[in-house]
Amino acid sequence: MTRLELLTILLSIKALLESDNKDKALELINEVIAEAKRKPTDDK
Repeated sequence: MTRLELLTILLSIKALLESDNKDKALELINEVIAEAKRKPTDDK
């Protein structure tokens, strides 16, 4: 994950939390965790 991608995700989570959309923020966090746990592929 690049720094830009990480920054984008963090800003998205921050915006969701600031707008009291905690369920969506948690959903996004869980998706990022699941993606990070996946085995890397040679696609990139």
